[in-house]
Amino acid sequence: MRSAILEINNNKKVNGRTYLKWVVLEIHENNSLFNKNGITWLEKHIKANLNSIQGMPLCVEFIDYENSEPFGHGLTEIKDGTPLFENSAVVGVTTNGYIDSIEVNGEKKRVLIGEGYIYNQRYPKFVQWLKSKMFDGDFPETSVEISAVEGKTNIEYEGGYKEEGRVPMIFDFTGDAILGIDPADDTAVLLELNSKKKEDKILSKEKEALVELNEKFKVDIESLEAKVSELNELLTKKTNELNAAVQAVKDEKAKTEAKDEEVKKAKEDKEKADAELNSLKEFKKSVTEESLKTELNQQLSRYTEDEKSVAKEKIELFSASPTEELKAQIVSEINSAIAQSYISQRMNQTATEINSANDIYSEINEIGNEASVTIEELY
Repeated sequence: MRSAILEINNNKKVNGRTYLKWVVLEIHENNSLFNKNGITWLEKHIKANLNSIQGMPLCVEFIDYENSEPFGHGLTEIKDGTPLFENSAVVGVTTNGYIDSIEVNGEKKRVLIGEGYIYNQRYPKFVQWLKSKMFDGDFPETSVEISAVEGKTNIEYEGGYKEEGRVPMIFDFTGDAILGIDPADDTAVLLELNSKKKEDKILSKEKEALVELNEKFKVDIESLEAKVSELNELLTKKTNELNAAVQAVKDEKAKTEAKDEEVKKAKEDKEKADAELNSLKEFKKSVTEESLKTELNQQLSRYTEDEKSVAKEKIELFSASPTEELKAQIVSEINSAIAQSYISQRMNQTATEINSANDIYSEINEIGNEASVTIEELY
């Protein structure tokens, strides 16, 4: 699905938004065909529910603190039958959707295509990531999210729910996630990315609702390590679920092999998360060291070059490997040297005064005993 670009047009623009076009899903001929999640998309039902795609949010679960690279859907829990995606951010909006036939890798496919925008002023690094991926011919993939219509508790399927070949009949399009992991529908990839596209019409009410939704679901990363920890916990949970599923269907060889593949994928994702954690730790160490250097420079600015020279070796060592302990030793050593210098000066002054007093009584020493007489004995 890597050759599915439809159009690049540099003459279409809306300030602050990057236009894009992508395959939302592949349409199937019948329920003997289905995607990785077991869903069969029939054209008649897509058309019947297509109005709900307008205003559908484009979402990303960011894996990094810079909001540049996507991971998954951001699913946190399923509450009252409704999936919640609280770990994903709304990065854009779908303005239009239509059905068309396109050629993908030499094969004709019937697909639902979406058009919309990404908010490039709010997610400039993510837009840059998209552009770089597409420049390399590695087109980012998407995964659509649907739910029951207003007033219903469940999606209605043609012929009822089934594990494979279930056909959504009455539903709403609620979101489309741009992924960094394998999607359920291989055909659902970004088709067009363009930073200059004019938007025809978006109602002011819809704008306000999208801004509010964007703020509500924006990820607030308070700790970089906490983010990676959440990913590890999710991977562990998924691995346990997979293991339980494999145990439950161990007599069904085909399903067992499929679950083993999912476990392998989860382990690969964990290795990726671990690598990200190590990178974040290195970044944190670098920031801490720079902070220590700044603090020491501020403290050393109070001393002269001669005063600082007593701790020259420690200062050089600190520059190579800053630590809180070494910073304290440097300041303490300089202060100690200054104090010792002050004490030495005071003792020299006292000795001078004592020598002056000895000169006054020198004749007494010459006339009296040969032994030396201290000032204390004279008094």
